[in-house]
Formats: sequence, structure tokens, C-alpha cells
Amino acid sequence: MKWHHSLSRAYWLWIRVKRYPQYARRLGADPPVLDQLDLAMDLLWPFARRVFLMHRVDELPYGVIAIAVDVDVATVERCVADALWSVRMVRREFE
Repeated sequence: MKWHHSLSRAYWLWIRVKRYPQYARRLGADPPVLDQLDLAMDLLWPFARRVFLMHRVDELPYGVIAIAVDVDVATVERCVADALWSVRMVRREFE
């Protein structure tokens, strides 16, 4: 992972933990699933969001994404894992 990606990821993880309760309260007690997914995507650092959408929406394999964004495959895997963790965290909050 390139140093600036690592720094950016650490910053966004810190922001996500700090701002998550504030964002979750805005959604109310029983928000629709799409609103929950929007929140999960908003809590991701922009690079991870881009990689996750390339993987899920464009259905690109990790290797192709890594070449397209000029990182190694491990960074792509970490970004997808961050996105899935964000979705799981938000979904558990409202179950």
C-alpha cells in the first residue's frame, strides 16, 4: 500500500468512528435499507468507495482494478474489506 493511501485510510477510519453516531442519528430509528447503504458508502474513504464500486458495479476483478488505479492487489482487497465492514457495521446498528 502506498504511503499516501495508508495515511488517507487511517484518517478516514478515524473520521468514520468519530462521525458515525452523528450520521446514524440523522437516519432515525428504522431507516430504509437504501438509506443505510448510502450511509455506509458515505463513511468510506473516497478511494475505497471508488475501488468497491469498480468491483461491485463494474464487476471488475481485483487485478484489473489494481492496474487501473495503480496500486497492488492487497490494497484493492483492503478497500473492498473496508467497504464490506462499513456496510456490516451500519446494518447491525439498525437490525
